Amino acid sequence: MVHSLFASTDDWDNQLEGTESGWPGFFRILRIYLTHFRGQRSAMMQWMAPAAGTEAEAWETLTAALGLKGVSAGQRWTAPAGVPALSGLVEHVEHGSQRPCNALLRLDKPGPGTAALGAVNYGGPMVTLSFYLYGAQAAETVARETPLWQAWIEERFPMPEPSKSE
Repeated sequence: MVHSLFASTDDWDNQLEGTESGWPGFFRILRIYLTHFRGQRSAMMQWMAPAAGTEAEAWETLTAALGLKGVSAGQRWTAPAGVPALSGLVEHVEHGSQRPCNALLRLDKPGPGTAALGAVNYGGPMVTLSFYLYGAQAAETVARETPLWQAWIEERFPMPEPSKSE
């Protein structure tokens, strides 16, 4: 992978570094797809929501809610009650003070697929959830699960109240 950017100042360095740091996660998703789901149709659902506190605190909140706190790669896992159906195998995880905070799960529920979860600083702490579902039922599963996940995210990561100017 080659990136290039021509600019007269160093103002864009952070943008380029941010783009470069995201590629390993996408390559992991591609590896899982090619290894376990090659040639299957796919459908996607994706969210980014603001979180209170720091990026590490956002990760802590997300992993605690999903029952992922302290899991390791290679571990089977099932989300606790109160979370839409979600289970599978932890493929990759970076916890706590490691940056970026993220996890990659190979799913068996809500259907075959991959979930990429993270906490990032994007003008403030944000949590990200991306679900890539595969197979003949992928689109139906996404249609069924999207409102469940939307409600779950809105309950745990509500939009902040707009600041009132005086």
